[in-house]
Order: sequence, then structure tokens, then C-alpha cells
Amino acid sequence: MRITKIGLENFRNYEAALLEPHAFGNIILGENAQGKSNLLEAIEYAATGKACRAAKDFELVRHGADNMRLEISFEAEAMIETISVSLKSKTGKLYPNAVTASLQREIKVNGVKQSSTAALKYGRRLIVVSFKSQDLNIVRGGPAFRRDWIDVLLCNLRAAVAGRLQQYQKIVAQRNRLLKMISESGRLSAADRDQLKTWDIQVAKAGAEIIKERLNLMTELIPLAEKHHERISGKRERLSSQYVFKSKSSRDGTYNPGDDDEGEDYLREKMKSFNIDDLKSAETKDIAKIIYLMLKDIRSEEIARKQTLIGPHRDDISFNLDGKSALNFGSQGQQRSLVLSLKLAELEAVRAALNEQPVLLLDDVLAELDLLRQEVLMEMVGTGMQTFVTTTHLSIFKPEWLADCQFFNVENGCLSAVCEPIPR
Repeated sequence: MRITKIGLENFRNYEAALLEPHAFGNIILGENAQGKSNLLEAIEYAATGKACRAAKDFELVRHGADNMRLEISFEAEAMIETISVSLKSKTGKLYPNAVTASLQREIKVNGVKQSSTAALKYGRRLIVVSFKSQDLNIVRGGPAFRRDWIDVLLCNLRAAVAGRLQQYQKIVAQRNRLLKMISESGRLSAADRDQLKTWDIQVAKAGAEIIKERLNLMTELIPLAEKHHERISGKRERLSSQYVFKSKSSRDGTYNPGDDDEGEDYLREKMKSFNIDDLKSAETKDIAKIIYLMLKDIRSEEIARKQTLIGPHRDDISFNLDGKSALNFGSQGQQRSLVLSLKLAELEAVRAALNEQPVLLLDDVLAELDLLRQEVLMEMVGTGMQTFVTTTHLSIFKPEWLADCQFFNVENGCLSAVCEPIPR
């Protein structure tokens, strides 16, 4: 897989840019705050439908402009495909009231309009593995960062999971609407109870499938990360990980022992000491049953809060170094090494699952790594995959790695190819 052309109009600080990258190494040179990261963000947005540094769409539109467009062509399985995304102000004016402005988004894949960015996130068209400073949120950030990380990776590795994730999100959204309606009415009628039971079953079944897929991926991924971390740490640290299943629930007044189906008493007892080993060995139907029971037990709280509180959209992943939480006890260097290990494992897993190489994005991360970590990373890079690397200077690269690279200079949003870059 390789990108053949990148076109930008009013994306971030680019008024206009056209890039025809090298099939392998691409070095994006420039001082800080010139637009290097913006270029890689455009690639990742086309691949995942998400710009990790943008809280709102308007932030992707160049200041002073009223529209934005990006178009990326790439070769995958000997076919040329194109993804385009455009944003346009509905009022014709974006600034100075950009925060409250309404934007119209248009997404096309091979010229065909798509309904939402989910077509990019779950479509498995352009497969990228990125490593950037924001990836430290996989360790430092909240549970949503870790859920998003593993779910995007799941979609890249297993196409069928994408549909399951989309369907689960729709089920939770519809169940939340029902919870809100019940909460606002101030009463739980028999009809409401029946509807909730129907949605409980759907959340439990779909949620259990996603949890099992995540666990299967972790079983494959974490040993790879452990191997990389062992080398990076000089065998001084041991990496381990657990899937944190939101299994704590409290009984409420809606529970009636007489309503229990066969086996519920046993499962309720099991829930009191439920751990990760139980989860790994449990069948999908058993996980679904436990989710269903937990939804029943926490019903009054869900109605009060108007949201579904149990399921894979609430779960987490923990990372430990020598048995201690990397989030709470890991130093900055340890956390960076852990994320590098996870990213190397991700790259290895994606390469093994695809018929071809993914596109690799390295956003100004080499300068943050010591020589050993740089060497480990560049060993993985130098295997024929198309790579985009942003940097402020070339001194951190080995000459042999630069031999087969194309260089591009970025200055104040202006992109230009250079044959012989000025040493930095």
C-alpha cells in the first residue's frame, strides 16, 4: 500500500499544496509550527476519519478561508483509490464566528458520497500506522483513548468487526434515547420495562462480541509488545496488560429474584469475584449473559443518568510495568517506551494481517527517543514500507537510511520538494 498523491486546499495552514511522495522514505523537513504535522494529520484523517488535534471541524479550515478540501490517492492491492473530504461553511462566512459556524462536510470514496466519517474509520481503505506525541495518551489519557486505539486497530485487522462496532454504537444510542424518555417521564411502565429488556439483550449480545474480539486481539498483540519492551528496556522491565471489564454493579429496586432465568444465581455469585482470567476463558454467550444481568442490576442509575453504563463503550485497558500501573507510577521515559512497544506491536500485527505493507507516519518522534529506541524503530521501518517522517533536523538519521528517501521542505504552509536538503 502506498500513497501516490496528496492534494490540500485551505487545510490547516496550507492554502494549496500538492505532493507526489516517494514509494518508500519521505522526510518532511521544517522548523516548528510550519505545517509538518498538519500534512501527516491530513493523511491520518483520510484513513480514520479523525483529526486527533482538532476538537471541532472548523479547526481544520485555514484561518480566513470558508472551505477546506483534501484529496489523497493511493494504491492498494494493485488498485488506485481516492479519498476526498471537504468542509464548507453553510453561511458563506466562517470567520470571525468560526466557533459557532455551521459546516457542511462531504466525504467521497472513489467518487461515491459517504454518509459520515465512519466510512473512513471502518472502511479499511487506507491503512496507516502512526506514531506521534499524542499517542502517549494511550497510557496517560482516559479510557476513551485506549478504546479508540484498540477498536481502530481491530477494524484494520478484521473487517467484520467494523460492522459490529457501528451496529453496537447504534444500539447504545437508541437505548440511551429510551432511558432519557423514561427519566423525563418520571415513571417506568410495563411497556418501558419490556422495551428495555429488548435493548438489554441487544446490548449484551453485541457488546459481548466486541469484548471477545478485543480480548482475542490483546492475546495476539501484547506478547509482541512484551517482546519489544524487553529489548527496549534492556530486560530490566516486564510489560503486562489487562482488559478492564466494567463488572461492578449495584442492586436496585427493580431486581426480582423470581424473574431470574436458569443459571442467573450462579452468574451473580461469579460476578462478585469476576477477573480477567474468567473473561478470557468465558464464551461469548456467557459474557453476554453477565452484561445482561449487570444492566438489570444498575437500571435505576442508568435511568437517572440517561445513559447506558455497562458495555464495551465503558471498558478500559490497563498497562503495567513490573506489576505497577504505568499510568500512576511510570516515568515519562517508561511511558514513552511502553507506547513505542505497543506501536511496534501494532505495526507488526498489521503487516502480518495485510497482503501488503501499511503506510507508516512518524510525527517528530525520533528526537524524543534515545539511540537504542531510535534503532529499534528504524529497524522496523527499513523493510520496504512507505514512510512519512517529520523532523527539524537530519542528524538523528543514519546515512544509509536516508539514501533512498525523498525530501520535502515546509515553511509557513508552503511545501516544496528538495533534491539535496540543507543539513540541519
